[in-house]
Amino acid sequence: MLKKVNIKFLPIIILILYLITPLLLGEYYIYVFTIMSIMIIVVQGLNVMIGFCGLFSFAQAGFMAFGAYFGSILVTKLPWVPFPLVILIVGIASASLGVLVGFPCLRLSGFYLAMATFGFSAVIFELIEYFSPLTGGSEGMYVPSAAIGNLEIHSIMGIFYLAAVIMVITQIAVQHIAKTKTGRAWNAIRDDEIAASSMGIDIQNYKLRAFAFGTFYAGIGGVLYAYLLKFLNVNFFSGEMGLSFFLILVVGGIGTIYGPVLGSIFITLLPQILGGAFSQHMSLVYGVILVSFILLAPQGFYGVWSQLILRTKSNNNLLGHLFNLFILNKEGREKYE
Repeated sequence: MLKKVNIKFLPIIILILYLITPLLLGEYYIYVFTIMSIMIIVVQGLNVMIGFCGLFSFAQAGFMAFGAYFGSILVTKLPWVPFPLVILIVGIASASLGVLVGFPCLRLSGFYLAMATFGFSAVIFELIEYFSPLTGGSEGMYVPSAAIGNLEIHSIMGIFYLAAVIMVITQIAVQHIAKTKTGRAWNAIRDDEIAASSMGIDIQNYKLRAFAFGTFYAGIGGVLYAYLLKFLNVNFFSGEMGLSFFLILVVGGIGTIYGPVLGSIFITLLPQILGGAFSQHMSLVYGVILVSFILLAPQGFYGVWSQLILRTKSNNNLLGHLFNLFILNKEGREKYE
């Protein structure tokens, strides 16, 4: 378990990064940062299920696809509905579907729960293909722009700010719920379900809350994704997307507030940093990263950040800490272990 450390500068750094991005970078990188915001929203929902409550779900990509297509069909059939209401309706519909899926899975855990939720994602993808008159099937469907009345958001910049605002709200909501009775109950269920039940915690109720909370943000991420791309195809969501969510969570730090943020920043920007030389081998790169973090840094970037702050505070400066850690004898190293 990570010790609590002062991370007051971390959200400030992230906020500044988002504010100055549109001013310094071109349209392509605004698109990349918008994808990053959407990933943070979706993975934060997954973080609540896996990191807070211990529910290993692989259905997040399926719920994201549901949110994208449901929102697109809604704005196509009812163009007068304002986009804030569309986002809210999609989130509620995704949460309701999450409860329906979560209820029969309550007795499952670990590998079996992961496989059951993975199968549900496959069902959603097949249903999207089956209802081709509504969804466009394998040919895909075009998505109208986000609008309130006659005011439409056509530019990537507008979607960037919309996704950034919702991302900040998501962070605040998760940070708040982690301190509430619900958050503490989720942690108790994650640590020991039998002990939590003996303390009077309604296991079924709180597990369904976790499913609803996580899928709510998956649906919202899906409709934002649809607004950004303006075109949907079921292949956008199947395949590696579900695994990439889990990779982001592991790299950032499972069960931490800022883990999904750090993980999304790293995984989204990594292909841009590596360039075209690795474009055909990113699956290999991601696999190496996943194994490396599991073995060397199981608490992710957030764990590395926290330990760095704690160890730096125990010494007056970072150089002194590194000297004591790596240069001194065994007794000197054991002081910091």
